[in-house]
Amino acid sequence: MAVLLFLAASCGKKQMETTYDRQESNIEAIAESLTKSNPDATTEYNNGTVKVTVVHGDGEALEEGGAVSFYYAGFIISSSRLSNSNLFATNYDTFANSAGWAVTDSSTFTISTVKLGEDNLVEGLRNGLIGVKGGDECYVMFSGKHGFGKKRITSIPSYSALAYRLWIKSVSNN
Repeated sequence: MAVLLFLAASCGKKQMETTYDRQESNIEAIAESLTKSNPDATTEYNNGTVKVTVVHGDGEALEEGGAVSFYYAGFIISSSRLSNSNLFATNYDTFANSAGWAVTDSSTFTISTVKLGEDNLVEGLRNGLIGVKGGDECYVMFSGKHGFGKKRITSIPSYSALAYRLWIKSVSNN
């Protein structure tokens, strides 16, 4: 019996690693596509998170303990391309309209402000926010290993790879 449980756990672990490898390949393909279409784009890696900055802002870079205000669009990564059909959330009414979402109450679209180290953020997003500057537009992407893991969150299936398109409005390290 113990051998069967060990084999089942080994198979499950190997299957998860295969899933994460496929997700990371998709993330690399998306990052490559973003940098090909924008010669000024830069790519950074931080503890399992890939950040592609397509518009560079200026000013101070976000540090641990600092606060950042931003608009976002969150996507589930299911292939080597981002698609509005995989959009699960946004707080940016302009983007929601362009994605074909019916916006009936614009008061629900407000800028988000979080403080690194104090607010509860998913690991991959937190890692991607480090170093952003006011005026940046970037994509933060990570596998399910750095996301919500086995937890299903509203319309996000467990073990999902995620991408956040971010429009950074301000950064403060005070």
